[in-house]
Amino acid sequence: MIYDRVTKETITEKVYKDSATRFLYGTTLGGLCLLFLRLPFVNRVYGSLQKKSRSKRKIDIFVEKYGVDMGGYESEFSSFNDFIIRKRAQPDIDAGVLHLIAPADSCLLAYTVKSGDILTVKDKRYSLAGFLKDEELARVYEDGVFLIFRLRVYDYHRFCFIDDGVVVSQRRIRGFLDSVNSAATGRFTLSSNCRKLSVLRTEHFDDVVAAEIGAMLVGRIVQTHAAERFCRGEEKGYFEFGGSSIVLLLKKGIVRIDDDILACSAKGVETRVGMGERIGKRIV
Repeated sequence: MIYDRVTKETITEKVYKDSATRFLYGTTLGGLCLLFLRLPFVNRVYGSLQKKSRSKRKIDIFVEKYGVDMGGYESEFSSFNDFIIRKRAQPDIDAGVLHLIAPADSCLLAYTVKSGDILTVKDKRYSLAGFLKDEELARVYEDGVFLIFRLRVYDYHRFCFIDDGVVVSQRRIRGFLDSVNSAATGRFTLSSNCRKLSVLRTEHFDDVVAAEIGAMLVGRIVQTHAAERFCRGEEKGYFEFGGSSIVLLLKKGIVRIDDDILACSAKGVETRVGMGERIGKRIV
């Protein structure tokens, strides 16, 4: 279930290939198939097929089935992957510099890291040190805010920086590729999926950890921003075909997440947010 902040209604998500996902994550035979589908080379092969010119035949069907709003986007594509990574002409970025913004069009869950470096996501417990692969860094964010932005396959696949600042460090953590569809959420393991992790020194939110997480059938996580310095709302990168996730980790006492998001997250309900939309405010 997903909460819509505009209509203030809770809606049922349209899950991409729902029956296939439930088979893979809900049956013994499906679980055996997952061992093969999780392999990076399988995902690379599948991703390459989405770049073939014949794949663009799926675009119109996809747009109609999932109600994709194409207003404000480029409209000519050479492949299905080109459609997935389409560009928005003018991103709508909240103007309040003390407002924390969403880095992507996505479904958001907000949690607090408790009991040292342990966090609980949809009744599953995770070690923050395990997610970061860095015990010292994990201690810095004890009792901090942990935000999970889940991009569905039909969401806008580009993501942005949440503030002005500089890149302190970047590294890639190897791992498997699990689905981030809501039908597979119970099996989605934050600590085992491959991810690209950055520490960003921001002007208004102190040092922020940003992690882009690979997921099943994602060809690549592409970092389009190469400079050390970045600006609020500036594109950081994009995901190729497939849904994926972004995690933001903020220190204790830095930001207050908006009440509607916290209330929904406490019930395990995601909140639909747009790239550049306010999701919280700096504590002053």
